Order: sequence, then structure tokens, then C-alpha cells
Amino acid sequence: MVKKLSFRETQLAAYEVLKKIAEICDQNGWRYFLAYGSLIGAIRHNGIIPWDDDIDILMPRPDYDKLRKYFNNNAKQLVPLKLFDPEFTKNYPHMISRVSDMRYKVVFNNEKDYGIGAFVDIYPLDGVGNNYSNACQLVNKTKVLASLCFLTSRKGFAKDNTISKTKMLLKIPAYVWANFKGNRHYINKLSEFSKVYKYEESKYVACLMWPAGRKNGKNRDVFKKEVFRVMKHKFEDKEFNIPEGYDKFLKTMYGNYMVPPDKAGKKTNHNYKVYHRK
Repeated sequence: MVKKLSFRETQLAAYEVLKKIAEICDQNGWRYFLAYGSLIGAIRHNGIIPWDDDIDILMPRPDYDKLRKYFNNNAKQLVPLKLFDPEFTKNYPHMISRVSDMRYKVVFNNEKDYGIGAFVDIYPLDGVGNNYSNACQLVNKTKVLASLCFLTSRKGFAKDNTISKTKMLLKIPAYVWANFKGNRHYINKLSEFSKVYKYEESKYVACLMWPAGRKNGKNRDVFKKEVFRVMKHKFEDKEFNIPEGYDKFLKTMYGNYMVPPDKAGKKTNHNYKVYHRK
């Protein structure tokens, strides 16, 4: 019988991956930041949010690409860790990279199996130019592409995390169209947009490959690059990099992030289980 990890064991398996990524980045002078729910966890809980089961980091595009190449070039030495990446990994369907601990096996409810284990999501932070309005327009384009790309990763059409009835109606033809065009079509388009501006020459930055999208009519993805200066903060039993402008980042993304959700909101948005491999 293959042992299923408990919720806390799943968190800690991903946390061990994070520690190794951070060690590699620190040794090479590459920038990374805890992001999204992991950043909320650092600020509000000094660790992983108790009901969250994944870890997210952001990396400026130049450092992101260096990390990807490092894992690809040193694959044997890094075992049991493995890079999953749209450029280097066959049948990997996502727009961002993941580093996985292959001692484990993830079983998704509605996602095509590509053999990943306990993992950390690594989001690239791209330059989006020096004009805020133009940057927002660029993000709006990639948000559509990223959403369609995500639909190509599903085993079949399902509600997943979609709540709005209107969005559900739109999702049906979107699912059919996305799978007609194919996963690589969207990966290639997103890659092209990520090269429009250089990170170091841009005043504004954003995660173009998997944007959060607008909420209540407001952009949540475009930030001044100065937000992402490095500082340290406690996360579980160590200190990791977070953005110096973490408050600006989190308020833009989530509003009042220091107030935990009610009981109904204290649940993960992910539908998978993690097992020890045989």
C-alpha cells in the first residue's frame, strides 16, 4: 500500500523543495521572493497558511531563466529534485516552471498526469515597459492566453474553481476552442509576449505567464519594479526572501490580507493528493 501524505506532510514536502531552491538561489546570487498565498503566510502566520497546501515564489525573468538552465544542466546531481518546465519537459502543460521532489507522486482530480511529485510553483516576473497603461493592456492579453492554456491541462471539462454562472457559460466554448488550438499554441504565444520588454530596462513588472487578472475593475498584476527589492522574513523555521514592498503587493492582489477568511474560506483551492512513491 502506497502511503498518502497528511495535509501537514504535504505542506512540509513542498517546504523542503523551497529550502533547496532558496539555497541554490542564494549561492548563485539569484533573486527570488515568496509570493501570493505563501507571502501572506509569511506575513500573517510566519509560515505556510494552515489551510494552504502549496508554495509559490516569484523570480525576475533573468534569474528565473538561470535557475531553469541550472536544473536542466545538473539534473543528475539534483535528484530527487526535478524541474518541470514547458521548454524542457515533455507533456508538461503549464506556463510556469515547477520544481518537484520525485520521492512523491501527485494525483490530480482533473489534471492530466505528467508525473510530478511534491512541488513549488515558480512564477517568472517579466518586464512590461515604462508606461503603466500599456503594461496593463499587455497583461490583459496574456491573461486570456493563460486562461485558455490552463484549460488544455484538464482531463475533461469541469467546474473546477469557477463560481460565476456567466463564466461557466463562457467556459464551455473556451474549453472546446482551447483544446482545438492545443497547449503548445498558448505556451508559444505567452513566451513571445514575455520577450516584448527586458526586465532590467522596465519601470514596471508583472507575471505575464499566469496573471491573476482584474478584480472589481482594478488591475492586480502590474507593479513598479522597486516593489521587488529583497528583504528577509521568517517562514516556518527559516528566513526567506520577500519583496520589500510586500504590503503594496498583497493589498493590490488581495485587499486586507491580514484578516483571515471565515471558516468556509479556510480551504485549499487545489484538487490533488500526494503519495510516497513505491
